[in-house]
Amino acid sequence: MYPITLEQISPEILLWMPVTASVKTVYENLKEQDPNLPFPFWAKVWASSKAMVTFLQEEPHFIENKKVLEIGAGIGLPSFSIANKASNIIISDYDREAVALAHKNIAHLNLSNLTSIVLDWNDIPEHIIADTILLSDTNYNPSDFDALVISITKFLNIGSSVVLATPNRITTNTFIQKLSAFIHKTKNYCIIEEAIEKEIAVFVLKK
Repeated sequence: MYPITLEQISPEILLWMPVTASVKTVYENLKEQDPNLPFPFWAKVWASSKAMVTFLQEEPHFIENKKVLEIGAGIGLPSFSIANKASNIIISDYDREAVALAHKNIAHLNLSNLTSIVLDWNDIPEHIIADTILLSDTNYNPSDFDALVISITKFLNIGSSVVLATPNRITTNTFIQKLSAFIHKTKNYCIIEEAIEKEIAVFVLKK
C-alpha cells in the first residue's frame, strides 16, 4: 500500500522502509475511500525507538540470550538492532502492513530467530511470553493507558522485564505514575528528530 525503499538506518542495518515523502499523500488518498482509516504511525522510526536502540546497546544484559517481545513495534528497529544478541524475538504490531514489512525485512536480513505477528495489546494471548518486553512510544493516546498498564502488569507478574521508551509529554506523567511501583531503572536520552531535539526517557520495569 505504502511505497517502500531500502534505507541505511545505521552502519549495521539496511531495512526496507516506507518512503517518508509519500506516506502522507498516499494516506490522504486512501482516507477518501475509507474515512475511518487510521494514520500509519507505524511507518516511521520514532525518536523513542532510537533511544531504545541506544539503551539496549548500553544495557545488553536485558536482551542477551533472552526471549524478547516488541509490542507496537511499527518498523521494529529495536528488534532488528538486537537480532545478533537475543535468542528469539517476536516483532508485533496491530497493523497488518507493519507486520508484512517486518516479514520482508526478516527475509531480507535472513534472520532465523525473528518472527513477526499481528498483536493487539488489548488482548494478548496467554501463550505469548518473553523474558523481556520492549515498548517504544506506545503510550501516546491516554485512552489506551489502562489497557497498556493491564498488559504490562500481566507480563511483570510472570517475571518479565519491561523496557519502556517514551517522550517526555505532559500525559506521560499520568501513565508512568500508574507503573511507578515497578520502576527499576531510568535513563534519559536526547534524540534529534527532524532537526528537533526530543527528550526520551527509558524505564526498566520489574516486579
